[in-house]
Amino acid sequence: MRDIRLPVVETEICVAKGLKAGDRSLYTVIRVSSLKDEGKIVGSWLTPLAVLIVEPKDQYAISITGERMRLEEIMKLAPSLRAVVEKARGAFHVPIT
Repeated sequence: MRDIRLPVVETEICVAKGLKAGDRSLYTVIRVSSLKDEGKIVGSWLTPLAVLIVEPKDQYAISITGERMRLEEIMKLAPSLRAVVEKARGAFHVPIT
């Protein structure tokens, strides 16, 4: 009897490239899943999770279901967002001399 091997699902939370809308920056947070069999990808799918919005004086996330999310919640989902937020905040930073 042959061994039956099931494909492996690998999942990663990613941040899509930002989009500028006036003085706001918008970032889509997505779950990327891939189905692998013997090291080869045999299927994949994307699931949108939230939109991160960075404004000059505020930053927040809205889930795809329309609920406002605390920034800490979205950071837990996608730790790589921290660098995105810091970069976007820096765009609005004006040094005081």
